[in-house]
Amino acid sequence: MPSRQLRIPSFAGVCAPEKAQRTGISVNEASHRLRRFCLTMERFAFIATAHLNASPEWEIKSALALHAWLDAEHVTALRERVTELRESTTSLQHGPDARLAALLEEALHARGSVELITGIYGVLRPAFADAIRRYLEDTNPLADQPSCRELKIVLMEEEEAIAWGRDTLAALTSSAEARRQSEDWALHLHAYLAAARGIDGTLPEPEHDLPAPRAAEPFRPEILPHRDARFSGLFDQTIPADTIYADTSRPIEERNLALLFKRLREMDVPEAIAGILAETPGKSWEFYHDMLRQMWDEARHALLGEAALEARGVDWTRLPVNVTFSYKLARFCTPLERHILLFAIEQSLMPSRRGKRWEWTIARESGDKLSTTFHDFDWADEVLHAAIGKKHLRGVFHGDFNAAFKQAEELAKRIAEGLERDPMPGDTPPEDWWEKFASQVLGRKVDPAPKTHVKEWSPTTGASA
Repeated sequence: MPSRQLRIPSFAGVCAPEKAQRTGISVNEASHRLRRFCLTMERFAFIATAHLNASPEWEIKSALALHAWLDAEHVTALRERVTELRESTTSLQHGPDARLAALLEEALHARGSVELITGIYGVLRPAFADAIRRYLEDTNPLADQPSCRELKIVLMEEEEAIAWGRDTLAALTSSAEARRQSEDWALHLHAYLAAARGIDGTLPEPEHDLPAPRAAEPFRPEILPHRDARFSGLFDQTIPADTIYADTSRPIEERNLALLFKRLREMDVPEAIAGILAETPGKSWEFYHDMLRQMWDEARHALLGEAALEARGVDWTRLPVNVTFSYKLARFCTPLERHILLFAIEQSLMPSRRGKRWEWTIARESGDKLSTTFHDFDWADEVLHAAIGKKHLRGVFHGDFNAAFKQAEELAKRIAEGLERDPMPGDTPPEDWWEKFASQVLGRKVDPAPKTHVKEWSPTTGASA
């Protein structure tokens, strides 16, 4: 035993000597468990994309977008760690356990928000957190320090997600019927969790039979966007914010207010992205990682609008936060075509004269410091999104992005023609809603809003995102 006359912590502060000296699990066992963790988080992210449109609650959409991106970040880090543990990248393309895959497939088949939140946040994420804790307890924290570091980060964010889910489930299960639905679904998934021997596969074999699987029926994701009863004007096509913020003859304060409403409306962009991802299997993990980041960013932009309007005392749920962008794309375009349209719009936001820099300038000149901060970060995000689009569509157009813009214009025409034949549902607000809303917020009368029409929409003008 060496003499430790200096009282400097040993082992770089990673752990106490007794933990550094325990045998711990092998490299093969570590890589096996980490592969199970990767599969679990990948499926969490894909379940989020499959249910985001069908979930009518704004708050659940927001959290699904956030947690899907966090899952993607963690998967990317752990996939890299797995390859450091003498595993080939091809091993990451195959699930390590059919029973774990069956559990996650059952969770995908949740019906409605109560079951979705029960399954992911009430059953699976807590079980995943327990599996991480077992890993940290079982491995040698010095020999396996890179894994432990990543898993501590994952665990911290899992605990935050679980806390959100616990509060959300309490809100969703205020009725006896909802509580019964939650309890029944939890029991169903716990049976499959036991059959998988936990997320990490280390728990004892169960002795009971499994209930009949829901996954026997194919799952079809809902790609048309839903909203709950708080919202109206979902199919409003007047879109006054898009013309008012660009109208240099109007007072700058009104143009800034229009920009804040424009941010709020962005929730139907993550809805469009969720539909693309839910219907685009077989792509590289890098594609899903990048698109999940964009999905969360767009949801976050809607939350920026929410925060800014709430700061002004606005009940934003009474505004026509429409779903026309994601609805049109889901109705009339394939997943790839939706991505092309999204890319064209992102690119149209880059020029300084009518792009994101200009929006930030409007916010700054209005004197609204909160809006200025929000649009500063919104601008940075959109630069990233334009790069993501170029990265993943370059191969489709062999680097000829003018062809992408041409196809986007053709798709916009197809959408307009489709809506002529098969119009959107009703539920449009009064045409003068903007005047009433802006007059109340600004404390003065505003001029009538100019009208727009779907046939005027062009993906290269940025008029609908």
